Amino acid sequence: MKRGRPSLQRWSTQQGQAFLFIVILIAFFLLAVLGLATDYTQVWAHRQMAQGAADAACEAGAADVFLKGTDPTASTDFPALDFSWIGSSFDCSAKPNSVPCEYASFNGYAGANVSVSFPASLPGVSGIPAGFGTIANPYLKVTVTDPVATYFTRIGSSITTVNVTASASCGLNVITAPVPLVVLHRTASPSLQVNGTASVTILGGPQRSVQVDSSSATAVSVGTVDLHQAGPTNNGSDFAVFGGPAAKPTGVNVGTAGHWIPGANPFGDPFAAVAAPTSAPATAGTATPVPFAVNGCPDPVGCVEFTPGNYASCSTGPVAPGANACLNLPFGGSRPRFNRRGTNWQANTAYAVGALILPSACTSNGFVYMAIAVTGNSGSACPASFSPMVCTRQSDGTCSGGTTLDGGVTWQNIGVVSTTPGTAVFDPGLYYVGSQGFSLGSGSAARISTVNGDGSKGVMFYFSTSGSASIGSSSGGSSACTSVTQGPGAASGTPNNCVVGYQINGTLSPAATGYVPSVLLRCPSGSATPSQVPATIPGNVLLGPCGGTSGIGATGQYGSPDGNRGFLFFQNRSTAANGGSCTAGFGGNCAILGGGGTFVFSGFIYFHNGNGATCGTNTSCLSLAGGSGGNSFTIGNIVVDKISLTGSSGVNMVLNPTATFSVLRPTLLQ
Repeated sequence: MKRGRPSLQRWSTQQGQAFLFIVILIAFFLLAVLGLATDYTQVWAHRQMAQGAADAACEAGAADVFLKGTDPTASTDFPALDFSWIGSSFDCSAKPNSVPCEYASFNGYAGANVSVSFPASLPGVSGIPAGFGTIANPYLKVTVTDPVATYFTRIGSSITTVNVTASASCGLNVITAPVPLVVLHRTASPSLQVNGTASVTILGGPQRSVQVDSSSATAVSVGTVDLHQAGPTNNGSDFAVFGGPAAKPTGVNVGTAGHWIPGANPFGDPFAAVAAPTSAPATAGTATPVPFAVNGCPDPVGCVEFTPGNYASCSTGPVAPGANACLNLPFGGSRPRFNRRGTNWQANTAYAVGALILPSACTSNGFVYMAIAVTGNSGSACPASFSPMVCTRQSDGTCSGGTTLDGGVTWQNIGVVSTTPGTAVFDPGLYYVGSQGFSLGSGSAARISTVNGDGSKGVMFYFSTSGSASIGSSSGGSSACTSVTQGPGAASGTPNNCVVGYQINGTLSPAATGYVPSVLLRCPSGSATPSQVPATIPGNVLLGPCGGTSGIGATGQYGSPDGNRGFLFFQNRSTAANGGSCTAGFGGNCAILGGGGTFVFSGFIYFHNGNGATCGTNTSCLSLAGGSGGNSFTIGNIVVDKISLTGSSGVNMVLNPTATFSVLRPTLLQ
């Protein structure tokens, strides 16, 4: 029995030694775990710092990539900026003063530990659509390497440092955005100007109402710009400018929800991806004299009715009814004029309903007749007499009386026309305009006709050359007719020098003014008519095509994508606007709209060519002048290189908040 005790003692001693070994092993393990946790917490922290530095450097560089990629003359336009680093890969030991390297340095990383490259594409990122043109370096990638020393890990390992790598990829990305009033010139001083006592009031629209892309410290020179009813909540909106002035001008009212934003990144051309018409229409447009109230003619002495088509080779001299006369009003003088009031009557002819004649071969009464019923050809000889009584306009828009039977054709006396009309009505469709441009001189007026045309319910004037829009002094300034005498034995045209007011709800004018029809201002699937627009407008009314597949273009692409009115004026991007002398604004040639008369232009106004030194030289400029009474409106969106508001009256701009278009933005992509 005594022999067992030494064995127990030895076992007890060995048990204590094993316990001590286990304690040491656990302590070493815990120390290693603690060391790893400490080291890799530091690695994680450095990883976050490196990623933040890469993101900041990438985003800063992307802003310059955007300027360089969207402005071919960026080096000239922004002499204070250095774009030479864009294009070839480098690390920051080679180009420490480049924008990405400077921002990486601000965050503690420099030299060879920061590299910049320019991949042609990025995985999972859609390329830039062709409509934006070719951009040489649309993307950049910044990689930051941070060697982090380890202190505890090296106890059990040969690892003394861990290279932490973080990268960020940025570049130009296509986003959709609502379109404010956009002024595109990158350096002009000013590029937006409101002269003297002129004023502009913006109603509704997106949160940003105005965007001026010029980098000049004096990019904006304005008198009165009122945004207090603008924006999505109608209580104010933003006025943004890339350059300045830094302080909000006294005359700018941004309301309670708006801000003056100097230093805002350029917006760029929101319509860049919208392709211009690739070729002129195969058919030439026509000009025909029409009497009062026919197809919406609001002038008691008659109108010229234009049809859509090619006006690139139009005539400026005397033309026969139905010829290709230029879009220059009022007719007469050096502008087009009709060599006769209408097409003569012809025997044994198949006339269509709606055909117009002035039967001078049969009568000298000077009235125009319309075919209102056709069962066969006209007679073999003149009717015994053509009715001398003008038909009486009815409340349903028809006309009663004044008929003449001519074989299988029933003619109706619809009034008189002039060989030099001052008022035009435009059938819906595309007007492909040449060097003669589109001009409305003093005493002229323009409306949309009530015929179906191409079904778009509006017009688009595409200026294919340097000819542009010029709506001069007193166009649209004729007084509104208070009465027009129509009926048996009375000639159309009493009184003269007035036009019947346009009814924005598309109804007929009152009985006293002959029940003249109007085209509904609102598109069938468009937004409600702005409440600020008066029910009746006496001046010029031009409406762009409604959105949807029924709009102008093969797929209706010139209508607004939200169903509202789209492109009303579209200047060829490769030729600058050259519609007249803008003496009050920019001192060069430019498009002139308004002219001091009352107007409603509903649709997109788009005059963009480039970044030239003067208007008409690689730059499209717009001068906009309102009429008296505050009843001048643009409804839609305006995108121009430069804009000047002139005169002593105001223009109301109703911006469209729901029409979104693709624009390029410098963006952190990965």
